[in-house]
Amino acid sequence: MPAKKAITLNAEPPALPSDLFIGCSLDFEQVEARLFTVALGQLTNNSQRLAFQLSFGDVLPDGNVDDQFNRLDKAQKRLMQPLKYEGLRLGKRFSHRIPLFTEMNIDQDTGLVTGVFNDYLREQLLDLAAGYAPAQLESLFLRR
Repeated sequence: MPAKKAITLNAEPPALPSDLFIGCSLDFEQVEARLFTVALGQLTNNSQRLAFQLSFGDVLPDGNVDDQFNRLDKAQKRLMQPLKYEGLRLGKRFSHRIPLFTEMNIDQDTGLVTGVFNDYLREQLLDLAAGYAPAQLESLFLRR
């Protein structure tokens, strides 16, 4: 029986580049881009937890609650997919998947969207929140 090859695990995940969100080429639809940027706008450098709370109307000012819920539900499903960061290290390819959020909830009864951004992305998220106006971010993340 052949000997098993030992697998070496890195104790530290790879360092994330400051332009991670640009490098991942996010491909948001309108509601996703709006939800992400409005939620991001609630973060500050003093945020202990990267949490947010929005009303349906903050993201979708028009429409009835049923329509808003359905559109936000679709956006939630896509936003909960991890970012995929790929590259080369010492001539070898690597792939790193990172979720944007640790949780996100939409509640039709209260009309609220609540969630928590992934703390692992704290530095990059706070840089985005401080470095761009919401309208700039929204247009940057819209589907190209």
